[in-house]
Amino acid sequence: MKKFILALLVSFSLAAQAYCQEFSGKVLDQKTREAIPFATVQYAANRGVITNDEGAFSINRPVTQLKELKISSVGYKTREVDIADLADNIIYLETDIIQLDDVFLSDKKLSAEEILERAKERVAENYNIGNINRRFFFRESNLNKVKTFDLDIQESTIEDIDQKLMDSISASIPKSSDSYKEVLGDFSGDYTRQKVDIIKGANLHNPQSTASLDKLTDKLDRIFKENVKPDSYLKIKSGWLGVKVDVDEFSEENEKENKKPTKEEIAKSEEEKKQSLVSSANSKIPSLLSESFWDEDAEFDLFDRLNRYKFKVAGYTYLDNSLVYVIDFEPKGGSDFRGRLYVNTEDFGVHRIDYANVKPLKKFRLLGISSIDDVYRGKMIYSRDENGHYLPKYFEQEVGESFGIDRPLQLIEKNKNVVGRRKQNELDMDILIKVSQLEKYQLVVFNDAGEEMQAPKESSEDFEYQTFKKYDPEFWKGYNIIEPNAAIREFTAITE
Repeated sequence: MKKFILALLVSFSLAAQAYCQEFSGKVLDQKTREAIPFATVQYAANRGVITNDEGAFSINRPVTQLKELKISSVGYKTREVDIADLADNIIYLETDIIQLDDVFLSDKKLSAEEILERAKERVAENYNIGNINRRFFFRESNLNKVKTFDLDIQESTIEDIDQKLMDSISASIPKSSDSYKEVLGDFSGDYTRQKVDIIKGANLHNPQSTASLDKLTDKLDRIFKENVKPDSYLKIKSGWLGVKVDVDEFSEENEKENKKPTKEEIAKSEEEKKQSLVSSANSKIPSLLSESFWDEDAEFDLFDRLNRYKFKVAGYTYLDNSLVYVIDFEPKGGSDFRGRLYVNTEDFGVHRIDYANVKPLKKFRLLGISSIDDVYRGKMIYSRDENGHYLPKYFEQEVGESFGIDRPLQLIEKNKNVVGRRKQNELDMDILIKVSQLEKYQLVVFNDAGEEMQAPKESSEDFEYQTFKKYDPEFWKGYNIIEPNAAIREFTAITE
C-alpha cells in the first residue's frame, strides 16, 4: 500500500509539473541538422516567439494549452505541426526550392537596382507605423577578450620586481569576461521617437576583477613601501611622455582601491547598476528603431548610397506567405558593407536585411596606441500586419572594437633630499596589450502589447529588478523572451 501511495504521489507530481512547465524546443534544418536562428514560432493568432542564434525557443504556456505550432523562416517551407507528434521537441524545416518557371512576377523583368529604387520610394507608404504600443524584450551583451597581456622587464633595481612577478600578473588577468542586461517592457511611438516603459529587468553583472589580482596589487604596494624612500617621488615615462607621482599618494590610492566597500557603498553600486540598465533601455531601443535601413544618418548607409554598391538578384523565396526577391549586395569602391535583402515582389517592402562590414569603419594609431572599429553588423526583420504595414520584429546589432598598447614604460625613483645622485631606483619594461570588446544588442518586438497592458506606474523606475552573478532561469519564467544562448546559460561572474 505504501508503494502504491508513493507511486500515486509521484504521478500527480509529474502531471502537475508537466502542466506548469513552459514549452521549449528547437528548430533545425531537415537536411543538415543545423540550427535555424530567428525563425518565427507562432502558437496562436498574432502570438509567437522567435528562435535564438542556436535555434532554441520557449513559449510561456503549459503544454496542455498548446496544440499546433506554425514555424516559418526565410528560405524554408512554412510548417504546421501538432505538438503531440513532436519527438524530443525538435522541429525540422525543409528548404524551399522555387521553380522560376512557376513564378509570375510581371511582364517586365526588373534589375536589382530597379527593385531597390522602388523599395526606397515606398518606404513612407510601407513603414508608417504611427503611434502604437508594442511589447518588447531587449538584451545587451558585453563581451571582452584579452588577446595579449605581456609585461617584459628590461631592467629593474627594485628588489622583488622582476620578470617572474610580471608573468604572474599577466597570468592573473582574466582572458575573457562577459556581462548582460535584459529588459522586458512596452514601448509606444513610431520609428523616430519612442517612450519606453520597463516591466522587468535583470543585470548579469561581471566585476571583471580577481582576488589574485588584488593580492598582486597589495604585493606591489608593499614592495614600493619597502624599497622606495618616504620622501621620494616617481618619474613615470612612456617614450617622451612623462608624469610625476608622489610615493605617498601612490600608496594611499592603492589602499583606497583595496578597502572593502561598506553597506552604503554596496547599495549605491546596486542602484547605479539599475540606473545603467534603465539608461541602456531608454537610449538603445529608440536608437535601434531609428537607425532603420532608410535613415540617412545611420552608419549602415545602403539605401542612402545605392550607387556605391553592386547588387545581384540571387533568387526568390517565400517569406510570411509572400514571394520575395533575394538580393545580394557588396561594396563598389570604398563603401563599407555587404549582405543580403529580402524584398516583397508585390509592394517592394523590405522583409529582412542581413549586413556586415567588410573593413574597419575607423582606425587610430599614435605613439604605440591603436584603436580599430572592426565590427559593425546586424539584422533587421520586419513583419506585415493586417493593414499591410511593415512592423519591426527583430533587430540585432553588433559593434566591436580592438584596442592595443605597444609602448615602453620607465619608472624612476628620485629624491632631492639625499646626498649624491638624485636617481635611486629604476624600472624599465615593455608593455604589449591587445584587447577586444564586442557589444551586441537584440530587440524582439512582439505582435501585441502583451497579455495585459501594465497599469500606469508612479515612477519610470518602479519595476522588478535583480542583479545576478550566475544565470537564473527562474527569473524570466512566465514571460516570453528570446531564449538565452549557451554563453548566457553558463554565465558566472568573476569573483570580486
